[in-house]
Amino acid sequence: MKTLNIKNFLLIIGSMKCGTTSLFNYLATHPEISASKVKEPEFFTKKSSWEKGFDFYTKLWDYDEENHKFALEASTNYSKISRITNAADRIYQIRSEQKVNFKFIYIIRNPVDRIISHCTHDLQEQWSVKYKQPIVNGIPYTAIETSKYAMQLEAYYNKFSKEDILILKFDDLKTKPKELLKQICDFLEIDSNFVFPDARKQHNPSEGKIMTNSLWPKFDRYVASPLIRYLPVDRRDDILNSVRKLFSVKIISKKFQLSEHQYDFVMDELRDDLKRLNLEYGVDISDWNLI
Repeated sequence: MKTLNIKNFLLIIGSMKCGTTSLFNYLATHPEISASKVKEPEFFTKKSSWEKGFDFYTKLWDYDEENHKFALEASTNYSKISRITNAADRIYQIRSEQKVNFKFIYIIRNPVDRIISHCTHDLQEQWSVKYKQPIVNGIPYTAIETSKYAMQLEAYYNKFSKEDILILKFDDLKTKPKELLKQICDFLEIDSNFVFPDARKQHNPSEGKIMTNSLWPKFDRYVASPLIRYLPVDRRDDILNSVRKLFSVKIISKKFQLSEHQYDFVMDELRDDLKRLNLEYGVDISDWNLI
């Protein structure tokens, strides 16, 4: 397998809690796509990785030039502007310096639902405590900013052609995955007749999730994630959850709930961005019933 002559990269840039894990696992089964050994390498946002250079990045794949057309990864930190600001700039830099191509998938869901899922996940991982993130009206503010989809997209549309950016919806991944996956294949100009595994199970739900101790993140990154991709898609979650239990503290029994006051605050924050998402990026938001 060659690793240094990759010309086409496919990045699932987010949004977090919108089905990126499920989408990554689906696409990893396509014979023309080489999935990264770690789902979220965060090369373009993690200083220690970025400083190792492009050759380090290409070694994340077992890439076969004769069969693979795209190298896939899915780092949701690439769409967490303004907390993490440099991803689009660095991707553009690599494209210019290395003469390689990038295509992007950005999958979104009802932004309020995404915030609730984000906050539930925050209860599990204690991000707001670990990273000293600001809390506004009882909500980690980064959860709101991550749901400002137009703001996140702007950084990529400013650097890359709109033809290289595909915006998808989480609900379509749940209800009609075959149609959505065909849309992706057409976008990538790869075999759209490939039959993907029929795995409708949600890969990364928040409710019922295991709250892990401090040892889990490193074990997941360097051991679990690199190995789990070799397992059948329909067994990955069960096996991963069994392993996670070895690092468990407790189980998240219910989702975070927004009070009426918090909901009004969230909508005041999101309203202008939702209008931009519809008017500037052509996303039909009517099914969300928010504005």
